[in-house]
Amino acid sequence: MSTSSQGAGATPIETVDLLDHDLFAHHEPWEVFDRLQREAPVFFHAEPQGRGFWALTKYADVLAVLKDPKTFSSELGGAATIDDLPDDVLAARRNFLEFDPPKHGKYRRLLAADFTPKALGRYEEWLRHLVSHRLESALARNEFDLVHELAAPIPIRVLGHILGLPEEELPRLVLLGDRLIADTEPELVGDLAYRGERPEDRYKPFGSPWAEELCALGRAHYAERRECPRDDVLTLIANGEIDGQPLSEGDLDNMFALLVVAGNETTRQAIALGALALARHPEEFVRLCADRSLIPSAVEELLRFASPVWFFRRTAACDTAIRGTQIAAGEKVVVWFAAANRDPDQYPTPHKLDVGRNPTDHLTFGRGGPHFCLGAHLAKLELRLFLEEFVDRVSSIELTGRPERIRSNFVNGLKRLPVRVAIP
Repeated sequence: MSTSSQGAGATPIETVDLLDHDLFAHHEPWEVFDRLQREAPVFFHAEPQGRGFWALTKYADVLAVLKDPKTFSSELGGAATIDDLPDDVLAARRNFLEFDPPKHGKYRRLLAADFTPKALGRYEEWLRHLVSHRLESALARNEFDLVHELAAPIPIRVLGHILGLPEEELPRLVLLGDRLIADTEPELVGDLAYRGERPEDRYKPFGSPWAEELCALGRAHYAERRECPRDDVLTLIANGEIDGQPLSEGDLDNMFALLVVAGNETTRQAIALGALALARHPEEFVRLCADRSLIPSAVEELLRFASPVWFFRRTAACDTAIRGTQIAAGEKVVVWFAAANRDPDQYPTPHKLDVGRNPTDHLTFGRGGPHFCLGAHLAKLELRLFLEEFVDRVSSIELTGRPERIRSNFVNGLKRLPVRVAIP
């Protein structure tokens, strides 16, 4: 274990508990991550009912792991869960995020052409109109919940448009997707938030009791897309082939579930947390309003500052070492993206928002490796258009109450963000 001396009266660093969802429920625990970066950047974290894992919080270490899929596998133990799962459960639930190269690339290429900046350009006019319409509706009132009025409805409508789903299905889709990705939030899933995964759900996507209903929404359109292909992502999924073979039912379900939760939740939280950051740093919002040329830089800085996903997992495929600490083959290595994005060795004054910083090297989308987020360009497009339209209409933004956070050590996000805006 990598450790260093403790300050007088400090609790032992071994008591740090990143598995405690309540730790993340009311604030972003930067004090914990700051301490890990100072005292134990390669930290062996115990698990009450598991074998423990290595927690990495420094930028350089996280980037090195992301760039080395041969040593640090996404496939051996999964990527989005720290828990150990039996091989048959992993196989049933595995989406293309949890394949290693070259198999990962085969799945990724089914969709990649539709998520390039050039391909996404065809949506810009439609998306700007959507953002403008939502803003006009919200700004008719000076006080509103920014999550409910803006951050939530924009990304799901964009995702629905790109997938090719009918508008009337979207409200149910977003609720089910939220339950899959934030299954530790009692407001979404009730008592299941505290009970953990049920045995009867183990083989379903994300191990969720709501996976069947969500995936059924996708399945309902596949046959029609095979008969009458359209220019949408559902058509690509329905007609996809790997090595000349059609995607299996499991592949179809897992891919649809991943696109829904990744394409909606992360962009929603980037908008919500980005707006929160601007409300808490009013001088930076004034700076942005005064100089619109800073918007591209502000997009990158807000993505660094917000970091909508706390961690992803890898598994050591062979014996290796990080900062002189030996890591054995088969051990779990958890890379904390959000912490790395606040590493003072990479970003001076990391907890200060600076819309002129332009940190294009941030790790929010998994920079540097084969698993770089497929939707990164779409998320940046949505956030850029949101900022462009927002600063055109709003001269100030302030909180009118406490932001309400999602209880999760995976999703860094907000349930509600009550704000007051001034119209110039």
